[in-house]
Amino acid sequence: MDRVKMQQLSTWMGFVGIITIIGGALSALAGVFAFVIGAVPGIIAIVLGLKLRNAKQYADALLMEEAGEGYSVNFNMFVDNLNTYFKIQGILIIISLALGLLGILFGLFAGFALYSYSAF
Repeated sequence: MDRVKMQQLSTWMGFVGIITIIGGALSALAGVFAFVIGAVPGIIAIVLGLKLRNAKQYADALLMEEAGEGYSVNFNMFVDNLNTYFKIQGILIIISLALGLLGILFGLFAGFALYSYSAF
C-alpha cells in the first residue's frame, strides 16, 4: 500500500464527504418547503457523504495499522463503503440520463406537435 496516496485519498474523501453532507442538508431543508418529496435528493446526498466519511475512517485505520488481521477487516470495510457510494452514484447517473432522454424526446414530440398544429 502506498501510504502517501492513501493519505491523499483519505483527505479528499473527508473533504468531499463533508461538503456533500452540507449540500445535502441544505438541499433537504429547501426541499421540505417545496413539498416533502423535494427533500429526497438532499437525503440521498447526506447518505453519500456519510459513506465517504465512513470510508475515510477505515482508510485512516488502514494507515495506522500494519498488515495483519485488522488490516483485512479495515480494508474490506473501506472497499464496502466505497462500493456503496459508487453504486448509489451510478444509479443516480442512470436515472439522470434516462430522465434527460425522456425530456429530450418529450421536447421533440411537443415541438413537432406544435409545429404541426400551427402549420394548418
